[in-house]
Amino acid sequence: MDLIDLMTVGADPVKAALDRLRSILDRYESDDSSQQDEAFERARAYCLQEWGGYGEGLEALAQRTEAEGGESLDAAMAALRYREEAEEPGRLIRAARRRLEERTKNGGARAAVLARYGSEQAALAPTPVERLFIEAARVLADDPDDPFSPLAGWSLPWHPLPDPLRTVVSQVIALPERVTDAHDECLSWEERRRERAVFGDGPGEALLPLACAARLRIVEDLWRKDLPARTPEDLRARLTYWSEQGGDDGTGYGVLRADLERVLAAGALARPATTGNTRDAAHRLKQAHPDWSLARIGKELAISRQAVHKHLKRGV
Repeated sequence: MDLIDLMTVGADPVKAALDRLRSILDRYESDDSSQQDEAFERARAYCLQEWGGYGEGLEALAQRTEAEGGESLDAAMAALRYREEAEEPGRLIRAARRRLEERTKNGGARAAVLARYGSEQAALAPTPVERLFIEAARVLADDPDDPFSPLAGWSLPWHPLPDPLRTVVSQVIALPERVTDAHDECLSWEERRRERAVFGDGPGEALLPLACAARLRIVEDLWRKDLPARTPEDLRARLTYWSEQGGDDGTGYGVLRADLERVLAAGALARPATTGNTRDAAHRLKQAHPDWSLARIGKELAISRQAVHKHLKRGV
């Protein structure tokens, strides 16, 4: 008789057997693969002894978990995982090993986030900008104290935004007016989501507070198609979206064609052919963008950095 047997003498035998099975399954989460393998063999043998098979034992544990947890989401998810393990033995251990691999891989990213914020708690807490959106959308929340509570009935990022929510998060900070600005804001939200993700153990990416997720949804649409590209920089930002993040349903081709025609009509992509024209253009660009480097101006004009330097030195 082992320790668990001694502890369960006189207990309900069915409950005791399920408790013991759950304690064995808990060892599937070990970081030691040999302990996981040993636990797997023990669980199979124990289920065969008590219920006649591994799947039967896991189904009994799933039913007990649902009965104890009522309608709670945690209980439903735990029961689902037991049933998935019954259908595909070893699934729980493989998932645990993937999480360990992900944690190991994210070690450097985790250290960088901790260095930036000082602690995991601070990294996961809303930033000052996030708090602006959370506070503004509080009136729409099912639970005003929960930043992940549905807002005006909206909770799934791929569902259409309700008009009241769209209005609120659009007014907290003015929406971008250029494709490049939408690109920059979108990437900043995605970086914040990655920061939160390094502390998550579950599958998928960590969620932003819902008000922030709604803002990201709007800004991504501006980057993707809703803002017209009017300059080469806008067109480059739009191309970045469709080459790196857009789908492959062909939608992007129509958006990019309209952008290209708009930019060409404005003459923004015309390349001066003569030295005099490039000299004048170099001066115009330097005046319009005093912070631009010689290399940046040269890139716009398709001439070398040295040629830009010569043009600017000679004057108009």
